[in-house]
Amino acid sequence: MTKFSKVELEKSVDLAKKALQEATNEWEINQVRSKYLGAKSPIQSWLNDLPGLSIEEKKLQGPLLNQAKKQLEQLARERIEGLLEEQAFPPIDISTPEYGQPYGHLHPISHVLSTVYDVFSSLGFAIVDGPEIESDWYNFEALNQPPEHPARDMQDTFYLKKQGVDEPDTHLPRTQTSAMQVRFMEQHEPPFKIIVPGRVFRNEDEDRTHSWSFYQIEGLVVGENVSLSDLKGTLNHVMRAILGEETKIRLRPSFFPYTEPSVEIDAWYNGEWLEMAGAGMVHPQVLENAGIDSVRYSGFAFGLGAERIAMVKYGVSDIRYFWRPNFRYLRQF
Repeated sequence: MTKFSKVELEKSVDLAKKALQEATNEWEINQVRSKYLGAKSPIQSWLNDLPGLSIEEKKLQGPLLNQAKKQLEQLARERIEGLLEEQAFPPIDISTPEYGQPYGHLHPISHVLSTVYDVFSSLGFAIVDGPEIESDWYNFEALNQPPEHPARDMQDTFYLKKQGVDEPDTHLPRTQTSAMQVRFMEQHEPPFKIIVPGRVFRNEDEDRTHSWSFYQIEGLVVGENVSLSDLKGTLNHVMRAILGEETKIRLRPSFFPYTEPSVEIDAWYNGEWLEMAGAGMVHPQVLENAGIDSVRYSGFAFGLGAERIAMVKYGVSDIRYFWRPNFRYLRQF
């Protein structure tokens, strides 16, 4: 049994107070607390001995020990709170404009996307999200692009790699938001109208019109008696709503593995024809891959590039300007 001494208790408390005042961080404070209040500390040893003392000794020693313990615990808490206040960063208002600008604004791509959402929502389209990491099946094969298909060369891309395995995984950062077509159709019965906006990723040599990552807006409409004229009417309305009432569109024959027939959509804007989207009637095999009766149902699909719309709308000559941290440039929009 450890012999209790009031003088030793006062000495231990004084040493603990001094050590707490000299501690410069929370770890050091906890070390002091462990030394003077922990299981092997003198104060705890004296508390452990209390049950073996007489009632008179308990009444004398118990309050002194408990008071000393509470005092040191309180001081340790106050020291930690004080250090946290000293080390805290001053409060900032993240909405306060910087660089001399009187106010902030949307990024031009965010503004285009917001406009696109409003236009399609007014036509009854639902806005659907899809995963950025996609399987090879949904990104390619379900869209009529088996491994040997030459159309894959146009979307040369990155593949994930399994840890400890030399062969690539069957998952990849999606190259097109078209990957959501079959995913959505597997879980929903026609009719439906959706757009799928989001970033896509390709192993691209960057230049003024190409980037390794960009925003694509996929559209999909499936129902009974959906025709190519429905596609033309929809995109004609969309282009006018985005670029102005004077805009008109034309369709040019093209090829995509997942549509038949396929077309390129050009818009007449500022006195010239500009390529704006790829589109077409959903290939019957794609409908069948999603479990939809291709005899009863038909549909159309299209893909718009948000950066492409922004370049045309704002007269931007280089797609890379949008993602460079040049606030003077972005302030123009």
